[in-house]
Amino acid sequence: MSKGKYYFSKSLEKGLRILALFDAETPVLNQSMVAKKLGLNMTSTYRYINTLVEMGYLDKNPQTKEIRPAIQCLLMCVNLMQAADNLKIIRRVVDDIHSSHNISIDVAIAVEDTLVRIYHREAEEALTYSLPESSRNCLHNTALGKAYLASLPDEEMVDKIENMVLIAKTEKTIVDKERLTEEIRLTRDRGFALQEEEYLHGVLAIAAPLHDPVTVRGVGAVSFDFSVLEHSTESIRRQYGGLIGATAGTISKLLPPGTAIRQQ
Repeated sequence: MSKGKYYFSKSLEKGLRILALFDAETPVLNQSMVAKKLGLNMTSTYRYINTLVEMGYLDKNPQTKEIRPAIQCLLMCVNLMQAADNLKIIRRVVDDIHSSHNISIDVAIAVEDTLVRIYHREAEEALTYSLPESSRNCLHNTALGKAYLASLPDEEMVDKIENMVLIAKTEKTIVDKERLTEEIRLTRDRGFALQEEEYLHGVLAIAAPLHDPVTVRGVGAVSFDFSVLEHSTESIRRQYGGLIGATAGTISKLLPPGTAIRQQ
């Protein structure tokens, strides 16, 4: 037996194989399905699944017992991406635009109602605000979130909005679901989303969706952020409408295949 085989952890192997079962076509599983796919008995399967749930890598529905990737799983993927060549190239793309235009830029991946930021550049001497590394309940009040919603098929977008809780961050936040649906369809038609002090007073933003390079499924968005003291919505639309779309297209091609996490 080789030394590599001798130090092989079968428990770790099983845990990783469970996580690898999830993809765009298989967003949800249950214990029986996992046991059958991996050839495990039910007791061992329960133990592996429960460990991943307790660690935050899987979510388990207490009623249906269905399991799906949790936010900790996405954060791990983002951290791995940050160490990969793909993100290094994405950073160079963002850095070049930042250097040429001196604008604040955010790149984020979406999962369910959460945006996870994978890269940020802040404009020099500019009054803007950057999202936290992970932000929930912000798909309706940020340009990033609205751009992502616009990338979804219409039926899925409508269903997602119907199940959202529209929290008002400012008096300009859209909290009417019909109005938000109209806004997302307008965003889809023009190719970019606008945010006019809906997330934070004094901050404007324009964003375009990112797509998985293989499945072409929407996975997140990239945004340019500005202060109302320096720009108006119309000036942003005029100056950056083309650039934000081109930037999103370039970054989408650089994303690792399989970035898409199917939303339910």
